[in-house]
Amino acid sequence: MLEGLSCNASGIASSTVSGTPPSPKARHKKQLKLIKGPKDKAHKKLAEEQLLKELKSRKPTSKKAAPDWLVVNGVLRGFLRHSRKNHEPSTYRWYKDILKGFNRLYGRLRVTQLRRKHVTRWFEKSGYNPTSQNRALGALKRAFNWAVEEEYLVENPIAHVRKPKGLIRDRILTADERTLILTSIKGQAFRDFVAGMTLTGCRPGEVARVDRDIVDLERGVWNFQKHKTVKKTRRPRIVYLCPEAIELTKRLLAQNPEGPIFRNSRGKPWTGNAFRIRFRNLRKKHPQLKGVIAYTYRASFATDALEAGVPDATVSALLGHTGTDTLHRFYNRLSQKIDHLKEAAAKATQDRPAGREAPRDTAEGKPPGPSDQ
Repeated sequence: MLEGLSCNASGIASSTVSGTPPSPKARHKKQLKLIKGPKDKAHKKLAEEQLLKELKSRKPTSKKAAPDWLVVNGVLRGFLRHSRKNHEPSTYRWYKDILKGFNRLYGRLRVTQLRRKHVTRWFEKSGYNPTSQNRALGALKRAFNWAVEEEYLVENPIAHVRKPKGLIRDRILTADERTLILTSIKGQAFRDFVAGMTLTGCRPGEVARVDRDIVDLERGVWNFQKHKTVKKTRRPRIVYLCPEAIELTKRLLAQNPEGPIFRNSRGKPWTGNAFRIRFRNLRKKHPQLKGVIAYTYRASFATDALEAGVPDATVSALLGHTGTDTLHRFYNRLSQKIDHLKEAAAKATQDRPAGREAPRDTAEGKPPGPSDQ
């Protein structure tokens, strides 16, 4: 029999340390009933085997989720050092911009004290919409997952917090709204950034990344070798420039020959947080712009192209998609173009009979009866 293992007449097994009597507290613990049977060697052996199986199946006592001294600031700073070494500069800047708000609020908080309520308050303080909340929480979870991977933490303290569902980008701009936005922008730098999105249909982050290496004026394109969907498409993202976009690119290249050509008024590259705040301020100033964000220009570009009769496959190619599914799921907002739909309905029915012919009157001015037919 195993040392310290005892089995009573009913086949109930328990274990104690050899030579040490059980404490009063241990005496009152409920014993685990493994098998039923008389107190003989055969049943004791069966009880031993069952106990070993039970002990093997039990998970070891979990350790603390984090050392008591580890604070949120330590995790986030460590993750950002990792990001700076292993991610694209734009990705690192995005993580840095997103996480600094949470670090400002809860950087001194011990990781063991981190709760769902802290994430909720962060969202409230930041004024994030559901889409921004989804992305921000994803960045925060990634930071703590990194700490788990590096074995600084045993588990992610916010792994259970669910991401809000992102909003569908169904907002498009009218001509009047475009004019309102441009006239409301005071500085030329942000006006140029908006023009870059308007003329190309690019993602805001793509416009912010354009530099001399990406520009190919001879072909009239922006050539992104590294981009959002490169792992899926396995080919560069080519943005075809209209004449006005080419002139804009030339002017900005002359101003900023090194690094990103789209800069803010301080000469710094645009960040996701920077243009997010700009559009938030525009919405506050003009309530009629509710729902307008930087990505609205991409949705409007796609919808306007479809309205102009450009084939959906061509529009998808201009947006950098490999198929038309994404276009129709997110960017085809022709349902909001009422005038366009009325015109389409008229074209669709112009050669069709309007309906049943009205009853013909007889000579007496009455509808024909059975005897007249």
